[in-house]
Amino acid sequence: MSATIRDVAKASGVSVGTVSRYLNGHVLKKENMKKIEEAIKTLNFEENMIAKGLRHKKTRSIGVLINSLTDVFATSIVTYLENYLEERNYTLILGDYQNDYNRLEKKLEFLKSRSVDGVVVFHLEHKLPVLEKYKEDKIPVIAVDSPIRDFVTDVVVVNNHKASYEAIGKLIEKGHEEIGIIAGTQDRYIGYNRLEGAVKKLEEFHLYNPKMIKIGDYLQESGYKLTKELLQENPEITALYTMNYYMTLGAVQALLELRKKIPEDISIIGFDNFALTDIIQPKLTVVAQPVQKIGETVGKLILEDIEAGEFTQNKQVHLETEFLLGDSVENRITQ
Repeated sequence: MSATIRDVAKASGVSVGTVSRYLNGHVLKKENMKKIEEAIKTLNFEENMIAKGLRHKKTRSIGVLINSLTDVFATSIVTYLENYLEERNYTLILGDYQNDYNRLEKKLEFLKSRSVDGVVVFHLEHKLPVLEKYKEDKIPVIAVDSPIRDFVTDVVVVNNHKASYEAIGKLIEKGHEEIGIIAGTQDRYIGYNRLEGAVKKLEEFHLYNPKMIKIGDYLQESGYKLTKELLQENPEITALYTMNYYMTLGAVQALLELRKKIPEDISIIGFDNFALTDIIQPKLTVVAQPVQKIGETVGKLILEDIEAGEFTQNKQVHLETEFLLGDSVENRITQ
């Protein structure tokens, strides 16, 4: 016979009500939570979440859809999101859609059929028909990294415009005037805002030159290829700003092959701070996104919306990036 809530309560020395509150995601005294967790493990207690979901119209599960499971930015956020949800007794169902909106639509339909309590979607730019079904059934949807056009919902993004504006400002402060840029596709929210911020700063100092801007696709190969093209066409460039982690890696690869010393021959500022940017020598100067704060903010919002039980989501949370100084920018100002 499988263990019951009463068995867990008896083994942990707390009331049935306390165990029930724990299973429903309430934060209890640490001592009681530890006792309950140990009893659950010892008794091999497994709550029937499907039956519970039918009774309470809740499954305590959250669907999360990202563009690619190899995307280090998205998966880093998901790690912190999952930790946040697990602490509150929610499970996470993760999937990717490979930049295919038809596939994304099917996965959203699947998650709805599984009666998830809410959904988190990364990098969705356009409204999909299935989202209206979520709205009708009052199932919360959180958009990450981009608002969804023509669909009002909670959004968590970083201030991409300001981040690029300040990155270019750092290069100008160090005396750089010939600045090359590897930007992301302009049909995406982050690509447009990051480039717009950079261009604004360049224009303020009368340094804007469209010939020094290349548009990539956020992949390492495009950063590699476009950096070579940019330097071949504009050999006077002294600094490079790459607007995505993978394109930064590609750009560094190209500079090494071209035997360009960083920062003596060319300075570089990248976007995002993950393992490889710490390994590269000299240490890169980068714009770092607050991945832990993004994950925890998304978790907080989705649980608040589930608790409210209403689809009146219109909160937009704009988080700030951090500028991490490395050794990849040379001071060109003569004393």
